Amino acid sequence: MTTSTALQSYPTSSDSHLLTAAVAAYLGRYRGQSRIHTDSDLKVFLRWSANQALDPLRAARTDIERYVRWLQDVRLYQPSTGSGGCPW
Repeated sequence: MTTSTALQSYPTSSDSHLLTAAVAAYLGRYRGQSRIHTDSDLKVFLRWSANQALDPLRAARTDIERYVRWLQDVRLYQPSTGSGGCPW
């Protein structure tokens, strides 16, 4: 199994083994291009968490909302259209 590049950007903490296991379990659900893109997204989240001095394993809903707002305002990501739009 390929090691995630996402963890390489996250500083070592007391929960580093738990974080490593959580990342591996999460990425284990994906294959191919989906895994590559998910790993990239996770890397961005872990880097953002580190910059916010936030333990990603203890992130609350408000933290995720701040992250999504940051993606939209700073990274200029557009909201997903997968959950709405098409009426049929």
